Amino acid sequence: MDKKNLIILLVILIGGLAVSRFVKPPAGKFPQKSYVNRGVKKSPETIKKEGINRPQSFSGVIIQIQPALVNISAVHIVEVQSPFYRFYHGDPFSDFFDDFFGGRPERERPEPETHRQRQEGTGSGFIVGAEGYVLTNYHVIKDAQELNITTYDGKTYDAELVGKDERTDLAVIRIKSNKKFNVLKLGDSDNIRIGDWVVAAGSPFGLNQTFTAGIISALRQDVDVENTRYKNMLQTDAAINRCNSGGPLVNLAGEVVGINTAIFAPTGVFSGVGFAISVNDAKEVLGELIEKGRVVRGWLGVEISNVDSAIKKNFALDSEKGVLINRVVENSPAETAGLKRADVIVEFNGRKIQDENDLQQKVSETPPGDNIKLGIIREGKKTDIDITLSEMPEEIQEFSKPKEPENGQIEQKTAEWLGITVTGISAGIKERYSLSTDKGVVVINIDPAAGGYEIGLIPGDAIIEMNKIKTSSLAGFKKAAKEILLKEGVVLDVIRGGRPLFISYQKAQSITPP
Repeated sequence: MDKKNLIILLVILIGGLAVSRFVKPPAGKFPQKSYVNRGVKKSPETIKKEGINRPQSFSGVIIQIQPALVNISAVHIVEVQSPFYRFYHGDPFSDFFDDFFGGRPERERPEPETHRQRQEGTGSGFIVGAEGYVLTNYHVIKDAQELNITTYDGKTYDAELVGKDERTDLAVIRIKSNKKFNVLKLGDSDNIRIGDWVVAAGSPFGLNQTFTAGIISALRQDVDVENTRYKNMLQTDAAINRCNSGGPLVNLAGEVVGINTAIFAPTGVFSGVGFAISVNDAKEVLGELIEKGRVVRGWLGVEISNVDSAIKKNFALDSEKGVLINRVVENSPAETAGLKRADVIVEFNGRKIQDENDLQQKVSETPPGDNIKLGIIREGKKTDIDITLSEMPEEIQEFSKPKEPENGQIEQKTAEWLGITVTGISAGIKERYSLSTDKGVVVINIDPAAGGYEIGLIPGDAIIEMNKIKTSSLAGFKKAAKEILLKEGVVLDVIRGGRPLFISYQKAQSITPP
């Protein structure tokens, strides 16, 4: 290259470098320095501050509650049967001829082997005491031989059962450690309103530290879950899944308002309807669970039902407040004091009784051994009865369900009312339905398309009275049925599976549109 061309090339290079200092890079292209500065790790304090101040985000709540959440592993030792496999000489054809043509005797099939096996279930919980006390559901840790806790930082600890209460489905376990733990603040579920934002936390499907958000959908829901009656539940649409049980439901202040417990899942997965035990109900038993390991409740010994318009009319009551006694438990304080079936309890120590929940709460809050005064209405007259409460037993005598009827025709005379077919009590009928009474008439069939289906009777029910008219025969049943007006209501005195029961029903009035 000659000297002239070399000078031209140098001029071009120097000019290009000069221009590049004043021209911005094209869109989408960034200096190398930008890549170097991306992803700089921030301190936990900075992250927490940014999360709390971030608008329209739940991150502040999650950062606040996260250190007090735990995953619970409950280990059960169970006995399982495994198939027994054995090898034989021979071939399929020899087995065929042996079995069908009188060869060697048929081999005895060995019994399955039984062995013990570890089964591990997971659930959720949260720390309520700095000493490592964890609140969860009773069904999460029920019958567990080993308990392990994993905290938010991934550390695992052994744990021990401190207290349990099957009636509220709550339990307290303690982390075996001398370390001081973060705790969650328990809020006031009475201040919760439908539509309030909530966050559900837990470990669904064994996944650690999972959060979902939603609103309070309904309050004070009564729900039957796997033979357990839950009362005053909080309903939410925040996603609750398997293994979320025992985790906290918190408000936007990071306060616990409920304990995630159950879901309605017709398809087997979350469908937008979840339930949590209210934290105020949990606070009532938490202290006793930690101090005594169980909840000591007062016990009256009656089975009750709410008073409705039909009961009010048939029992000559002034209002629908109070509770009707369906059954007095044998050897209970109620029996000792002289309470009777069909008494209506309207007062407890001078305070008016509103409904079932009201009486149950007043009784359970009263220490065993205390003397109380009940105001009752018996056969239309008001009277007072003094009772000394005892401690609620762990098991109360239950009654078996009536047997399902065998196939075959009923070879007896019958009567029918609103699609409900009844017959008299004979030796065969008594045996078929395992009846404990000779009184009344027995329901043997109910037409689901007829009006009587909604009353709530089932085959095997023995009807003793209808609106206080005795039904000791088919003729008595027919006479009583003629005098019943469903729009005014009916009260049936029934024995079901050995258990006395009042069933009340009033047909809803149809409204004609304008």
